[in-house]
Amino acid sequence: MHLLGEVRAVTGRGEQVALGPPMCQMLLAALALSAGTAVPVSRLVELMWGADRPRTAERTLQSYVTRLRQALGARAIATVGAAYRLDLPADAVDALRFQRHADAGEAAAALAEWTGSPLAGLHAAPGLAAVLDGLEERWLATVERDLAGRVETDPVASVGRLTELTASHPTREGLWALLMTALYRAGRQADALAAYRTARRHLVEQLGVEPGPRLRDLEARILDQDDRLAASEPSGLPRGPAGDGQPGNLPLRLGRLIGRGQELATIRLALSAWPVVTLVGPGGIGKTRLAVAAASAEDDPDGAWLVDLVEVGSSADVPRAVAGVLGVRETAGRGLTGAVVSALRPRRTLIVLDNCEHVLDGATALAQAIAGGCPGVRVLATSRERLGLRDGHEKVVPVGPLEPDGPGVELFQERAAALSPGFEPVTAGSAVTAICRRLEGVPLAIELAAARTATLAPPELLTRLDDQLRLLVAVGGGHAGARRHRAMRATVQWSYDLLAPAERLLLRRLAIFVGTFDLAAAEAVTVDAESAGTTISAMTADADADADADADADAGAGAGLGLAGARPRDVGVGTSLAADATVLRAVGVEELLAGLVARSMVVAEPGVAGRRFRFLEPIRQFAAGRLAEAGETDLMAARHAAWCSARVGDIDRLLAGHGEVAGTVQLDDLWPNLRAAFDWAGGRADRHLAYALIRPLVTEIPRRTRAELGDWVERLLAMTPPDEADRIAFGLTWAGQRHKLAQDPAAFERLVTRYAPPGAVGAVGAGGAGGAGGVVDIAARHALASVHQDFRALGELAPFLIARLRGRGEDDLAEHFELDVGASLIFSGRFEDGDAFVDALMRRYRADGPPTLHNTALVLLGYSALLQRRQERAEALLSAAIAVEVPERTHSPNRCVEARAYFRRGETARAFAILRVHIDELLDTGNMQGICVTAVEFVNMMVHADRVTDADRVLRHLDRTAPYWAALVADARDTIAAILRAAPSRPRLPMPDLDDHQALEYMRSVLSELTLAVRV
Repeated sequence: MHLLGEVRAVTGRGEQVALGPPMCQMLLAALALSAGTAVPVSRLVELMWGADRPRTAERTLQSYVTRLRQALGARAIATVGAAYRLDLPADAVDALRFQRHADAGEAAAALAEWTGSPLAGLHAAPGLAAVLDGLEERWLATVERDLAGRVETDPVASVGRLTELTASHPTREGLWALLMTALYRAGRQADALAAYRTARRHLVEQLGVEPGPRLRDLEARILDQDDRLAASEPSGLPRGPAGDGQPGNLPLRLGRLIGRGQELATIRLALSAWPVVTLVGPGGIGKTRLAVAAASAEDDPDGAWLVDLVEVGSSADVPRAVAGVLGVRETAGRGLTGAVVSALRPRRTLIVLDNCEHVLDGATALAQAIAGGCPGVRVLATSRERLGLRDGHEKVVPVGPLEPDGPGVELFQERAAALSPGFEPVTAGSAVTAICRRLEGVPLAIELAAARTATLAPPELLTRLDDQLRLLVAVGGGHAGARRHRAMRATVQWSYDLLAPAERLLLRRLAIFVGTFDLAAAEAVTVDAESAGTTISAMTADADADADADADADAGAGAGLGLAGARPRDVGVGTSLAADATVLRAVGVEELLAGLVARSMVVAEPGVAGRRFRFLEPIRQFAAGRLAEAGETDLMAARHAAWCSARVGDIDRLLAGHGEVAGTVQLDDLWPNLRAAFDWAGGRADRHLAYALIRPLVTEIPRRTRAELGDWVERLLAMTPPDEADRIAFGLTWAGQRHKLAQDPAAFERLVTRYAPPGAVGAVGAGGAGGAGGVVDIAARHALASVHQDFRALGELAPFLIARLRGRGEDDLAEHFELDVGASLIFSGRFEDGDAFVDALMRRYRADGPPTLHNTALVLLGYSALLQRRQERAEALLSAAIAVEVPERTHSPNRCVEARAYFRRGETARAFAILRVHIDELLDTGNMQGICVTAVEFVNMMVHADRVTDADRVLRHLDRTAPYWAALVADARDTIAAILRAAPSRPRLPMPDLDDHQALEYMRSVLSELTLAVRV
């Protein structure tokens, strides 16, 4: 069925069907837009004729249906009561396929479906105009999303298409912004500014308004030749899913916001005057939707960022949640709060902290720090109580219920019509109004009640609901807020009671999931007890194999993974676990889950790898309460942990090979559930389970700074007895990788003092490898050598560690340390041996993966060639390194290599800009280890740019912290010395030494100044 372009129906043999006159085509289009769903006759009449319906509208409609059945076949259009249904799957209609791809963010697939304007050639029916306008708007948004990517990768090629679109849609500012950016990146600065003037003229002449903040800010950046326009991203913050390519991660679609116009105006006014605005109200009142709608209406140059705190377990984890969304990492000597404030200080952005009530102290502290340290940043929080900031920084906006007789009824009717094709607003009017009044206008309660109209008529629904509300709401009276809270609770309880027993069983068990989950996860955790038990036993067996000397190694699967005492007190209704599993299998989790979605108890949404499910938090809390009452919390938590362990095993296999990119995406998706599983293990001091969850993922700590994973490693150390040598060695090894990146030896030495044998710190600090004592001693010495970048000690110790790991079958961990051996050989001057060793590794990584190690090996070989002054070989190797696709957030010197290449071609401004962006990334991620290559390129560039004093200062830092890179700056060193000898007026200044963070900040400031100077 085709609605895009002209309305057409095609048989399975590809033959076109004659559909009759335009009104028949219009009716078919109306039915096709709801393919597979019954549409009431009254609704079809409204769509076809609007207010000008003829007296014989129903009979005329029936005649059109008859003609369409003659053309399409008698069974094509079914009669369902007082409604008609086009019996086609949704994917048989091109417009619905387009919508599905667009909703999933699949721009290319969506645009491939678009073959022209909807219903082209027909005079649109009155009721369909809004639907068709919505399709056109979604097409434009998808085009913008697609072109935003093209502007990043090929700005020159995108100029023509953008020029056409701005001519067709001259008041659409997003298209003008993309055209200006593309023109500027294509080297056409004057044309970019001319495009701004043309856009302004259209807006003033056609709408009587000036360009918005985004276009004005973009014009200013072009005039300033802002280097952010030349970079791959328009700001220092990561770019989110917005269709125009701007920073931010707000959802693309919210649905219609009903009855909140006054609240939106109040919030926007508050945001213009206060740094922190808190929306306060009970659960289910609509705070999140209102906050996101308000944030979407703002025009901050660096976007708006939604941080959902519902998955955060404690106040201490709030800064990490915010840092994770913003892409900020901790650095040595500075906590995450300081890192977040530092990253946000130069930005103009809006941070939405959603669901703060259970981590109020942490949210308050972070909001206070942002308010005090980031003048261009505003915070919009949602909570059941105010944050309580001091110094008048917070404005509280209460969020009340909807007016029941107006917006409340409108919300009910919209939800009911979407779920219940036979719902008739006119006949149901008085009962719906009474329902909304009894529910105190609470939006979530109204939506839950409306979902029941599929099986209950509104009068019957009102009677049943009234009985439940009398039990819970009328008790004790109380103020309005308390009544609304009880109304919400009563509605959820009532909705739960109306579920079938199998649906109630599934709902409460699903409450163990934090964040999203898919159907396979739901089946594995809620049903498959035998499979979960097998997985748990396997996990314990693996754990015990690593601790076979432990006195408790034979404790068994239940003790090892927290299953002791995990039997339910009241599983189901006096049934056994096996019987419960039989019930869920008999009905089918897929069918039960579909029922929960239809009743608004669970939310379904598209995901990267298919359909995902999640709870609204008030319902999850309710379901979790029922789970606890049934005595199943620990049982489900154990199964959930087993499922998480199985998932990290699958992800580990991807991370170790060519599927590394997909593995990091899947790990991001799993993370909230993984965090919950680890917290459960930690709460039970179950070190075996904690190890099983961490072990497959630890290489992510050094490769992509999974700092929270580093926290878990140190928590595992804290719960490990001193006599479990292998576990202590594991913890010290990977904690060392974390502190190596941060270049924070003091923090790691404190861990060594606590857990390693006496004398380990002194021996390594003195530069000696020491004896090959116990496994903990070797691990501690190797980690200390790694943190201190002592390549001689690494070369001596790494083979012991690698041999032990390979002997235990842990090849994936051993792979990570083999490059240490090659680096040790190269930096000690044994180039022939080092190159041969690393070249063999490079070939293996190229064949088997992972891409990150392939990239690292090529970079190491490239810089080895530079150390040997083999320029041509070096450039070939470094170019090959850049070509290797690595996952996002991977630590790689690729940008340094790119900057070097541009500088050698004489494109100094671009080289300076790229190197500065790389420094921004190092500071944001806390990767102080990456300073060495950066400093080398900076020193060499500064000498050629006649910035000898700047080159000299960073050279001193490099000599002090990484002398093994000296050969790469030997020519620069000679030039600096010669210039300073020949120019007594330019003596070496008595400047204080810089630490790594200060050195990066110093290089960034110099590069910013030079980038602007070269362009001017």
